[in-house]
Amino acid sequence: MAPLGALLPELVAPPPGPTSRRWVERLSRVECPAITARRDRRRQEAGGEDPIVWREARGANVVDVDGNRFVDLTAAFGVASVGHAHPKVVEAIRNQSERLIHGMGDLYPTQEKVLLGEALAAWTPGDLQQSLFGLNGSDAVEAAIKTALIATGRRRVLALDGSYHGMSLGALSVSGYRSAFRAPFSSWTRQELRLPFPHCADCPLGHHPDTCGSACVAYVERVLSDDAGGGEDVAAILVEPLQARGGLRTPPAGWLASMRQLCYRHGVLLIVDEIYTGLGRTGAPFVCAEEGVVPDLLVVGKSLGGGVPISACVGRPEVMEAWGASRGEAIHTSTFLGHPLGAAAALATLAVVEQEGLVERSRTLGAWWARELREAFADLPNVREVRGRGLMLGVALQRPDGALWRGGGVAAMQGLLQRGFLVAPAGIEGEVISLSPPLVVTEAQLRAATDALLQWLSERAAGVGA
Repeated sequence: MAPLGALLPELVAPPPGPTSRRWVERLSRVECPAITARRDRRRQEAGGEDPIVWREARGANVVDVDGNRFVDLTAAFGVASVGHAHPKVVEAIRNQSERLIHGMGDLYPTQEKVLLGEALAAWTPGDLQQSLFGLNGSDAVEAAIKTALIATGRRRVLALDGSYHGMSLGALSVSGYRSAFRAPFSSWTRQELRLPFPHCADCPLGHHPDTCGSACVAYVERVLSDDAGGGEDVAAILVEPLQARGGLRTPPAGWLASMRQLCYRHGVLLIVDEIYTGLGRTGAPFVCAEEGVVPDLLVVGKSLGGGVPISACVGRPEVMEAWGASRGEAIHTSTFLGHPLGAAAALATLAVVEQEGLVERSRTLGAWWARELREAFADLPNVREVRGRGLMLGVALQRPDGALWRGGGVAAMQGLLQRGFLVAPAGIEGEVISLSPPLVVTEAQLRAATDALLQWLSERAAGVGA
């Protein structure tokens, strides 16, 4: 029998089982209702239930407190790219915990922080060499924003429609995903112009891909050239090379390179957010490198720590030098800066990705699975398209009249849970099923997932409940 991690689903009780329910009820008494009350949204939108409560996870398998075994097609928000609890990552954490758990950030550095900085300089393209560390994606994004402002002396950072860069106040101000996230904090988050994201299957400017003449790039050119509209005060443009939470929307080839050249012409920094897409997720070490683009600042996180919180903003020396030398106290730091436990886990994770060939595996396995999904769903009226790159795929859903199936991804989350698979919704309207399994997922697990998705989608197309 295959080890836990490579197994197919096995349900011993309809999820969520009674033990999960009891744990969630306990949680609801001690957790902020903004988190736990998401149960109500699931009920309203998809006839959903309480969430399951995880007990353990290995590879691509998750086991809940009721003993149900699932195949994780989310990699836990993209974090577990090398698989849950990879033995080499676990060993690195164990060894580090026995030697040094915590250092003193910028005051007294640790060996692990130095080694991780060197490793990231080797992994990232071009002359991206110097890092500012954080604990999550928002930390890295805010470090990039602050770097851009201090390097240019300008005040505006533009981002794209549908983008998601985190939930801290600074990250929210540059995110285009769900205005409801920003509305309660509008006095603290600037309402900047959102640039159109070039998803050609649904062009935001109403053009046809064959005749548009890169209208989306021309639009940005006009914005930056408009001094009266504040174009001269733009410090940076922040982009996702492939939108994750925004719906797995994928720009055409050459768009990122065009944005790079446009930023050069206007003296604007290019920040590329590869928190989700980096380190093999799309079948490349980084999408920007595959596109031949070296940004001024690159932000990484999620899978970097193999499950341990750590992130980084990696920049070109000439940009990072704008911070200047420390005058006794750093003006950007944190208690857990370059945390040795996270750094050790990250070093082990990078080694696993390289040693196990997970970048190439993501490319080939993802291309195969995308073909399988497209062939399986070809005749389904409720599937608009399968999109994405590598093992970062999305199934865009639609209604019989061709309109977006608002909440379809949320409904799929609950429907697939009952079949032993964990998926997540994506898209502004929750109309996409997001599929980003661990890069160690097996072909057998993906075949079973295709069958489960096909069954659920076929039932919904025929009007059968999930």
